[in-house]
Amino acid sequence: MNINDINENWDFIIGLEIHVQLECNSKIFSNCEYEYDNAPNSQTCPTSLGLPGALPSVNQTAIESAILFGQAVNGNVSESFTFARKHYFYPDLPKGYQISQFDQPIISGGSIPIWWNDKEYRINLTRAHLEEDAGKSSHNNLSNTSNLDYNRSGAALIEIVTEPVLVHPEQAKIFMQRVKQIVNYIDISSAEMEKGKLRCDANISLSKKGSGNFGVKTEIKNINSFKNVQKAIESEIRRQNKILNNGDKIQQATLTWNNDKNTAEIMRVKENADDYRYFPDPDLPPVSLNKSFINNIKLSMPVLPFEYEKKWMKKYDLSLNECSILSSSKEIAEYFENVVNFKVSPKKVSSWVSTELFRLFNESNSDFNSKKVIAKDLKEIIELIEQNKITKNSGKNILRELFETGKGLKDVLKKGNFDSSKINIKNIIDNVLSIYQNEVLRYKNGEEKLIGFFIGQINRETKGKVNHELIISELKKKLQN
Repeated sequence: MNINDINENWDFIIGLEIHVQLECNSKIFSNCEYEYDNAPNSQTCPTSLGLPGALPSVNQTAIESAILFGQAVNGNVSESFTFARKHYFYPDLPKGYQISQFDQPIISGGSIPIWWNDKEYRINLTRAHLEEDAGKSSHNNLSNTSNLDYNRSGAALIEIVTEPVLVHPEQAKIFMQRVKQIVNYIDISSAEMEKGKLRCDANISLSKKGSGNFGVKTEIKNINSFKNVQKAIESEIRRQNKILNNGDKIQQATLTWNNDKNTAEIMRVKENADDYRYFPDPDLPPVSLNKSFINNIKLSMPVLPFEYEKKWMKKYDLSLNECSILSSSKEIAEYFENVVNFKVSPKKVSSWVSTELFRLFNESNSDFNSKKVIAKDLKEIIELIEQNKITKNSGKNILRELFETGKGLKDVLKKGNFDSSKINIKNIIDNVLSIYQNEVLRYKNGEEKLIGFFIGQINRETKGKVNHELIISELKKKLQN
């Protein structure tokens, strides 16, 4: 059944718990290094494995990263917080508990703005807290075996918990994309989903349309792609809708996303928070931070994507779609700002960056790199077109040569003979019209579509180096004589 059809009778109540792996030189409670894709169990230590006598200590970089995130979402950064043990048994949790935060998280409150259906929604956060990651299990159904890799055990995470305020699966996907964008901008995580550095748990419940009540929620664990966030939530909405329409009750449960079957499957009956038996970690004393320490970290906050978007829509009159494309990464946003600061039309810069430059990066299958075509060179290409010294087509060719060769603009212009100001367009038009006198007579007798034929011949002579509007203007003058 279509999700929007279900939404006509049922309200969707969705909350997300997003785990972001932080870029730290070592794990959160030990000096042990962690990097993705090393040999299994080659990056472990007594502390991350929970061996007797091993004591944890807090990674300062993880704390600094959490403070930056708190500032980015306008949350409350606590000057004093504690760590707690969260108990549950799972093979990839070597200690039998996870060090996390419970009643005193480092960040509380805050919100993240997203755009959905051309409207802004502020998604309120309950908290963002620090914790350690678990290991990784892999299963081989053919041999009926499971393997455990404890390299990831103890890696630094920040868990971002929303209020149950998301109202559609697509919103959940957009929100998760925004989280990745923010942590990239503030440079605390690459958030590469394919490497498990960004994962999501989704809580879903349905309630009768407009009732304002909460239904019984279920939780889908460890969703690892933007597309699957939306698909998994949609799958669970359909399952719950079917149960409720049959007059049955939803059972609180934990599910997992089966990517092969495109469905969420029940793993176990859901535990409550009490089942985790939280208590303060006796090996980690409360952490107290000076206000000056917190404020110094806050000073490094860059301009954030949603701040750019609002500025560009208001100041430059760009569309939401244009702004969303340009803000997709910090490097693209800063590059756009640098070109515009040369007093170039923001609309034209937006078009050149999001079409011509993006095309070149897509063709080369590479990420955006502002050094490939420096901002000043793009500004000069746009100005040369505005001054009718080169055509837009020549501008594209110049851009490509800059991109592919790494040469400076002066060298490319000198070698390429792109300057149309040296071309005598009037003489070329006279020559073309003298060659095709019969076509000129036919044009004057009413076959006005022949103007396209003349333009084609002129472009062939000029090799496309003369402005199209200039050709048409001069050509019509000649044909009217």
